[in-house]
Amino acid sequence: MKGTQAISVTLLMSFLVLATRGKDVRYRRQEEDSTQILTYQGVNKTIQMEDGDVYDCIDVYKQPAFNHPLLKDHKIQRAGLRYIGDLFGARALINVWEPKVNKGSQDYSSLWIDIENGGGQHTDRMGAGLRVSPTLSGDAFSRFHVAWYDGYSKKSCVDFRCPGYVQVHHNVGPGTRIQPSSVYGGLQKVVDIQIFKEPTSGHWWVSVNKMPIGYWPGGLFEFIRYKGDFAFWGGQVEGPTAASNSLQMGSGHFASEGFGKVAFIEGIDIADHKGRFVTPDKSRVEHGSSDHSRYTAGGFEVSKYIGMRIFYGGPGSMRA
Repeated sequence: MKGTQAISVTLLMSFLVLATRGKDVRYRRQEEDSTQILTYQGVNKTIQMEDGDVYDCIDVYKQPAFNHPLLKDHKIQRAGLRYIGDLFGARALINVWEPKVNKGSQDYSSLWIDIENGGGQHTDRMGAGLRVSPTLSGDAFSRFHVAWYDGYSKKSCVDFRCPGYVQVHHNVGPGTRIQPSSVYGGLQKVVDIQIFKEPTSGHWWVSVNKMPIGYWPGGLFEFIRYKGDFAFWGGQVEGPTAASNSLQMGSGHFASEGFGKVAFIEGIDIADHKGRFVTPDKSRVEHGSSDHSRYTAGGFEVSKYIGMRIFYGGPGSMRA
């Protein structure tokens, strides 16, 4: 890495955007070899939060999203559930964990929801969820993030590393730490994540615990502008050493250990053309893992109490 980045969290506060500056935080534009240091203009004031994060406050209308002119993935290993068919949103309750990630690497482990449309290289993708990424945030905490891939220009981005995503909520946004984490054999914590298309504006909104926090303008995308045709719920590990020296996914335990010991996603829904969230058609659902020796998916069920649920995760090459 050629430089250091002092921005890892950006939130909206009244009419100000907050960008965390932290100490020695490295922040790399996804899938690029060099580090670009973001410089926000018009800083109004600086705030230090109780947890130690430091923020610069910037006028909301000067946030990076509004600089957008129009808007190379590493191999991703997945475990979880896939839905194939037309959809206008996806949501679920994501079990909160902090998987171990190799120190000093650029790898990350996510608990994630994706929506896609297109084909081959010409695929648009948007996602939201929890991610442990020391390179991104400078620590090993589980934090909320958003990411997207523009299949037309073939650019991928995380949070505010390039313009496109518009933040609107005043205290929850990309980079927010999600705590407390679940306890192995103990109390389980969940967070409600939704991505949905608003029919009037055409924007793709993101909500956390039913609070709309931001959106991607529909015109940002070419292939997913009107609808998605694929959704994914589950775990993802990615990075330069994710295959050779793989990191943990979820709790770091295999799906067979069950509730309280392994990560789960439940209440899995998709939005139909009328904007109503419904349980996916089981005939269009697939579940499994891309690497069964390191990660597994299992316990798939649908019930009237929890909706659709699946367990997933594994130790990779690391001990839980």
